[in-house]
This record gives sequence, C-alpha cells and structure tokens, in this order.
Amino acid sequence: MDGASLNRSGGLKVLAASVAVTSVLGNSYAYSVYVTPLASLWGSTFWASLPFSILIATFAFSSIIGGRLYARKGNIRVPALLSMVLTGGGLLLSSLVEAVSTPLWLATTYGVVVGLGNGMGYVPIVALARKWYPDKAGFATGVVILGYGGSALAFAPLKALLIELMGVGLTFAAVGLISFTIGVPAAMVVRDPPQELVNYFSRFAKKRAVIPKRDYKPGEALKTPDFWLLWASFMLTAGPGLMLIGHMANLAALNNIPSPPLAVSIFSVMNALGRPPAGWVSDKLGRFGRPLTMTAFFTAQGLVFYALSTPLASIPWLFFFMVAALGFFYGSGLALFPAATGDFFGLKHLSENYSLIFIGWGLSGLLFPSLGSYIVDSTGGYELALLISSILSVAGGLVNLYLKKRLALYLQ
Repeated sequence: MDGASLNRSGGLKVLAASVAVTSVLGNSYAYSVYVTPLASLWGSTFWASLPFSILIATFAFSSIIGGRLYARKGNIRVPALLSMVLTGGGLLLSSLVEAVSTPLWLATTYGVVVGLGNGMGYVPIVALARKWYPDKAGFATGVVILGYGGSALAFAPLKALLIELMGVGLTFAAVGLISFTIGVPAAMVVRDPPQELVNYFSRFAKKRAVIPKRDYKPGEALKTPDFWLLWASFMLTAGPGLMLIGHMANLAALNNIPSPPLAVSIFSVMNALGRPPAGWVSDKLGRFGRPLTMTAFFTAQGLVFYALSTPLASIPWLFFFMVAALGFFYGSGLALFPAATGDFFGLKHLSENYSLIFIGWGLSGLLFPSLGSYIVDSTGGYELALLISSILSVAGGLVNLYLKKRLALYLQ
C-alpha cells in the first residue's frame, strides 16, 4: 500500500480527543487549591496533602497495568473509558470528604481511585499518539502530554472559585461531573490506526539521529545500570516539582503572594509549554543532546529552587517568575525522560520500559509532597524543603553527565 492510498486525516481527530482525555486526567495537578481548606478541616497540612502524594504513586504503578491492558485488548477505548470512569467516579466519591471527615477517605477515593484512573489512561494514550504519528512522534506525544500538563490552567481558578462559592466537598462533585462530561465522549472517539498506516509511516521514524543498536525487553533493561541511573535522575528531578505542585497555593499564601491560584495556573502553563521546546533543543544538540539538555535544565532548576527559599520569594513578580521557570523545567523532564528511555533501550518496548522508569516519578510524588508537609508543619515554612529540593535537583541533573558517556555504548 502506498502513501497516496493512506488517509491519516482521522489522526487529528484522535489527537484532539486524546488531549481531552489527558486534560481530564491532568486536573489532578491543580490539587494544591484544596490544601488550605482541607488543612483547616483537619488541622494538618500533612494530611491535607497526603491524597495527592498517594495519587502520584498510584498513577505511576498502575500505568504498568494500563499499558499491559492496552496491549492485551488491542483497543484503546477499553483503557480510555476505564480511565474516565475511575477518574470521574473517584472525584464524586471524594465529594463526601466533609461528611466522612477523615483524611483516609480522601486518600482512598482521590489518591487511589483517581490515581488508578490516571494510570489506566496516560500511557495508552501516549502510545496511541505514537502509533498514529510514528514519523512525528515528538510532535504527537508533545501535543498529548501538553493537555495533561496544561489542564490545571483552567481547573485551578475554577476549583478556587467553586470552593469559595460552595465548599470543598461540592467542588469535588462538580469537577467529577465535568470530568465525565468531557472525558467519556472523548474516550469513545479515540481509536487505533490501521496497521497498514502504522507500517507505512514508521519507516520515516528511522531517519531520526539517535538510533540504538538494538531493542531491550523490560527484563533486559532492568539489568543495566543505566536504567537505574535514569530512574534515579527522574526521581530526584521530578520530586521537587511534584512537591511544588502539591503545595503551590499554600506556599504562595505563606509568602503573602496575591492570588495563590494564579501561581498554580502559571506553573501549569509553563509545565505544558516546556515540553515541546525541551524535545526540540535536545534534538538540535545531536546524538548526546538528551543528557546534555537534562544536565543543563535540572541544574538550573536547582538554582531556582534555592532562590525560592530566600526572601526574594516574597516579591510577587519574582515569585511568579520563579514559579514559571520551575514549571518549564519540570515539564521538560516529562518530555525528555521518555525520549531518553528510547535512546538507550529502543522503541519497540518503549511503553513498557518507560512505565518502569515512570515508577521513579511516582515514588518521588509519594515522598516529596509528604516531606514538604512534614517540614511546614514542623517549622512553619517551606525554606528547608526548598533547599533540599535545590540540592537534589542539581544531583539528579549531574547524573546525566555520566549517562552521556554511557549512551555511546548503546548507539549505532
């Protein structure tokens, strides 16, 4: 079958529906607006932020299940619909938080159920984009994950407004209904491309500059030291960003910054916008562009976290500037680590290998927001948490200098 007889016009419709699905999943990034009212309800920032930490960990571990479910069923609508049902249903159950009034309820309904919804849908939807556009994988996956990262731009101010108007419980219910309304129809639209189309356009993907010698199965990748170095780098560099996401509004309030939800939205915008440029820069730098970009970006991230721990963070415009920079660096990691995984271990098993690397992201989401909560409850501020984030960001970035040397062993 030649290119003229193939019609990929349906790919744009699928991409648009995929962005709708990831946008529903990404509303969980706007969790920090819940922290202040929940901390008032329970008298603890730690318990108020724990559901977000559990969500991140559940998301990461269940992404392995979502990827395997997609591979086994061979139909994207199965994990996509399951993802939307779990996400919307978990939010509706979370709306009982004031009636039940125990942190464990929200930890289960939001942390576990909504986290499962994220895990069921995220990896399959990203893999679907690569199937439709194997020759433009960076563009397609960048568009899809931009929806996830940018979702909080709309949801953060919406949630803040709804909390003010009707309280935190009914806000969970409203967001759950919105998720159903947007997500279920979108999940019914997404579909897999014909295999002939995948085969035809895949041949153009082979023209990329970074070509691994062979494809590693997950069991093989796990046996290499470089897998674990990538895993550790992801954990050390994503964790500080996840802590900031979980505490953004509260951090802004403690620094007397006006309109804390605005900080959440700014981070969300830059989180989304940071992904395509990071991939573009790493491509332009050539065969070793990925580790070089990661070293530079994450070292800079550490410096900005240090600045955020100083009195400069009490100046509103500087605070928003630093939040924007950190959003950019955090978002860049979500684009660079999947690409780096493919550089080392090939594309054939990328979804499975990346889902294992992604566990590092999930563990960091479990540990870092909780650490931030413990520190703020103990000290009354975030300075120590931000200093720790600064040190670990730099350490995670410098790991990639060594990975640059190791990458030469994997490339043709």
